Amino acid sequence: MAEVREEIDRVDRLIVPLLLERIEYIAQAGHIKADRDAVRDEWRIEDVVSKVKAEAAKSGGDLAYIESVYRFLIDYSINHEFDVWDERFEGPKKRKA
Repeated sequence: MAEVREEIDRVDRLIVPLLLERIEYIAQAGHIKADRDAVRDEWRIEDVVSKVKAEAAKSGGDLAYIESVYRFLIDYSINHEFDVWDERFEGPKKRKA
């Protein structure tokens, strides 16, 4: 079991920097879009999901797993992009103590 956990940890070390890179691009999108309504783009969501499922299929992977992970990732990313957009146009929000 220790070997399996070590491999999971190794994969996580590969994934984390990529997720952080991805969220930086999401923030850039929040700085580029002029209209808040453009943040959530249903066509783009389905396009991304379709592309990642196709990649998973090439590897013989579990498409439902990949779709579930990416829909969560996309939802989080959209919320982050809304935060970036709102801060850009409305200023930083004050946090409650």
